[in-house]
Parts: sequence; structure tokens; C-alpha cells
Amino acid sequence: MEATDGHAASGAGPPGPESWDHAVDVLVVGSGNGGLTAALCCHELGAKNVLVVEKAARFGGTSARSGGGIWIPCNHYARAVGVRDSLADARAYLDAVIPPDAADPELIEAYLQSGPEMVRLLADCTRVRYRSLSMYPDYFSDAPGAKPGGRALEPEPFLLDRLGDQWRDLLPTHPSMFMLGRIGITMAEAHQFMSTLPGWKRLTARLALDYLLDFPWRLRTSVARRITCGSAGVARLYASMLDRDMPLWLETPLVRLVSENGR
Repeated sequence: MEATDGHAASGAGPPGPESWDHAVDVLVVGSGNGGLTAALCCHELGAKNVLVVEKAARFGGTSARSGGGIWIPCNHYARAVGVRDSLADARAYLDAVIPPDAADPELIEAYLQSGPEMVRLLADCTRVRYRSLSMYPDYFSDAPGAKPGGRALEPEPFLLDRLGDQWRDLLPTHPSMFMLGRIGITMAEAHQFMSTLPGWKRLTARLALDYLLDFPWRLRTSVARRITCGSAGVARLYASMLDRDMPLWLETPLVRLVSENGR
């Protein structure tokens, strides 16, 4: 790996250009949901020397900017709130909505089998927590095997200060998921606001009051300490990396892969 003038979000910084003396068991390129989940899972499965590199100056990528939702049929969060689902229904749904020959059937099957295991592993071993979105239906609602909710999950809100000084390096969620441009809201809360469901005024007042009374955090930034959606999901993953002293290097693009003697 060739590193440029990067800096570390945690741990020691990268070596100088053309330095080849830093060896790792696993190198993960990119700091979105996929990259950080892969890094944590590798660590939990025994690869203790794992490095994540990110080309940007802040971590999280499009995952942090997004709503943070993931689609995992038969997840344990849905079961806990009474959602009835099966791998057979999920398989029928994907068979109906994915064009023929557009995806490897073995990969689809691996996704269906391993998705619930991945969510369970993160819940058992890390700080990553999700909520089941009962009001978020499958996109193709009339397709065989579709469900009216429960398969989509969103990250539990997270407190920025739990990242220590690295909170400034996290990309924020898209402005559309902020109230008054400063207070993060979840997808469930956005649904409550947009549908003017019972309690939406009380929810608005509570979020605004929590924001106004958090004087210590107001001295540091105008953005609320409580973050939601994509940035909350990435923050939970990264906080789990900090718990394990796993390094993440910023401004460190992958320049090229070097092959030597077939390796």
C-alpha cells in the first residue's frame, strides 16, 4: 500500500510515501457501512491487525450522508416486535423484483442466510443497534413475498461526544434529516412529523427543549449532540472500532494494488 499525506482518525498515522514497512492482516478500503462492518467482523473472527483507509478528509462516505437504512429480511429486531417473515417469502420477493441473470443466485442466497446473522453479531458484540421500521414497506409492495414493514432497519440515535475528539471527522447526515438544520431526526420521527400523527407536537417540543438545554455541547457546536440516520449508524460502527483500538486513516487513498510472485 502506498500512502500520501494522510492523517489518522485514531491510532498512529500512515508512513511516508513509498514506505512499505507497515503490514496488516486485513486492509479495508472505504469507511462506509460496508467497510466498517467488514473491519469489525474480521476483528471479531480473529484478524486483530485490521486497518481501514479512507480517501476523504472525513469518514462515513455516502453511508453517513444517507438515511442509514438497511434491508435485512428475518432480522431479530422485526421478530421482537411481532413481524412474521420467512426466508422463503424473502427469496420469492427477490426472485420477483431482480431481473433474470442480473445477480448470482448463490450471492442472493448468501445474503439472505447471512444478513440476519450479521445484524445479530453486531448487536451482540458491538455498539451497533438498529430499530425495526414497521411503517416502511418493501418498495415493490405488490410483488410476491413483499412485506408491509419490518425488513427495513434504521440505526438507533447516538451521542456524538462518545466518539471523543474524532466526532469532528464524521460526515453529517443529509440536511433533509435535520429539524431547523441542527437537530437530527430519525426516519420514524420524520414519518410522525410528515403524517402529523398523534404526539408530533410533543415530540417537537421535547427535541427542541433537549437541544436548548444542552448548554455544554452548545459551546462546542450548533449541531445537536444526538445524531440520527446514516451518521448514527457509522458513528456506532466507528465507536466499536475505538473500543478495539482499531485504526482508521483519513486522506489515505488506495493508489494501486501491487502483485509480487502471484500475491
